[in-house]
Amino acid sequence: MISGIDSIPIRIRTSIACLALTVVAAHLVSAQSTTNELSQYTAAVAHVNPGERLLLLQEFAMRAQPGPLKVQALEFVIWNDLSRGDVTHALAWANDLENTDEDNAVALAVISQHDEALMERGSLKPGQLLKMASHGLDMLPQLQRPLGMGEVDFVLLQRDANAMLCSAAGAAEIRMKDYVSARVYLHSAVWIDPNRTQDIYNLALADLNGPDPNRKEGYWYLAKAVDLSRGTPQGIQIAQYARARYVKDGGSTGNWDQFLASAEPQGNAATATRASIASPSVPSPPSASTKAVQTAVAHPPAMPEPAYTKPPSVWADDTNSTAPLRKREIPSTTGPMSLGILVETSLTNKQNRAAVIDNLTDMLRRMNDRDEAFILTYDNNLVFEQDLTNDPQQLEQAMESINPQKGAVLDDAVAFAAGHLARIAKYPNRVLLVISDGRNVDSHSSPLQTSAEINAAGVRIYCIGVDVSDAQGQYRLQELASSTGGRSDFISTPGQFRDATKYIAQNLGIDFRF
Repeated sequence: MISGIDSIPIRIRTSIACLALTVVAAHLVSAQSTTNELSQYTAAVAHVNPGERLLLLQEFAMRAQPGPLKVQALEFVIWNDLSRGDVTHALAWANDLENTDEDNAVALAVISQHDEALMERGSLKPGQLLKMASHGLDMLPQLQRPLGMGEVDFVLLQRDANAMLCSAAGAAEIRMKDYVSARVYLHSAVWIDPNRTQDIYNLALADLNGPDPNRKEGYWYLAKAVDLSRGTPQGIQIAQYARARYVKDGGSTGNWDQFLASAEPQGNAATATRASIASPSVPSPPSASTKAVQTAVAHPPAMPEPAYTKPPSVWADDTNSTAPLRKREIPSTTGPMSLGILVETSLTNKQNRAAVIDNLTDMLRRMNDRDEAFILTYDNNLVFEQDLTNDPQQLEQAMESINPQKGAVLDDAVAFAAGHLARIAKYPNRVLLVISDGRNVDSHSSPLQTSAEINAAGVRIYCIGVDVSDAQGQYRLQELASSTGGRSDFISTPGQFRDATKYIAQNLGIDFRF
């Protein structure tokens, strides 16, 4: 009996051979195509001239086959449009990106802004918008930095996507009258961009309505919305509604005028004025109010979608404000740990480098197997040296790669690190270890915004103050630690760093005795 391939007629064997050659050839063509696309992509992102680089990436995005490189090119192009405030082009590319990757957080973020406007016009149900925005927020931690995009730009892209998705989710919750849920989303959106009128106005409505209203914060944001919308048709409606709502709650028009003046951005000169906003007078509701006031309050004006703008380079200075913060999430102190290590790069100079790098690395090597950690550095910028991982080798390499630079945006760094832990940490036991000299120079975040982000994150903060030169810096680090259930230690020489690290490690359950 003839068996195996010899039993197959010659004509059929010939056909099988031809088919096999066709499959191999197709595979080789596909591999060649992938190699060519990678070369084209890398050539585009490596181009020195920004205009020509963008043009090459746009051409690549239109021609490339669906896949990771096309996705990265589209994210690059969208970020460029968002940075320039070109919403129309960003939306067009976002639609293409969603067609390529329906779960892409950047695409969902940009489209959600457009759909938020549709919802306001009654063309889209709030539940549909909430579903899209929630899915985008779920997918945001999966976002990968496009090949060739700088780390700072990628962090800003993540921040902007987060803000857009939280904005859309909050607006949808407002429309469905779930004001408590809306507050959570909108606090995040406003923290990222504290001058976006749509979110400011929606947060005011969320604060003033629903269970446990927060009038003090709500009226402050409502006053800010009035100020930001001045000179527009919608601004007139918002101003009328805000005054009527304040009067209905028992306030006077004179007090409201003072309140509005307090909310106006006036740079550093506004510090004394803003002190009055710390404890604004929000009287008890009166026994009666006029029909006109009742009508105005019953129907707050809709706030149309403004053009998207990048977060401003200088944020509102609320340093002296003590407006109520979000309800604090109580951090867990047991179980596996998600640890963030935040290092001021200037402290890795020649004098301190061995003490800081070697001892932190030694501590990381002794973490429990299930623990995870990230390394974030700050100077004038924030840089992820390594995102959350439980791989000691990656963490060690990240520590070694830190280079000293000038600058100390401490508040920005702490707020971002705490928020990052809240968003992507695997475990509820969230800890942030801050290595700093206590300086806070040119931060965009105010202490109020930093505190709000920490409160929402549910994170314990431990601080090692290295050669802190003034009482204000020491107080800043002590307050960060004590307000979150952590502790602070201060050292004056590099030789003391190991003892401080060992003590904190023992508090965290890391066996670091030697």
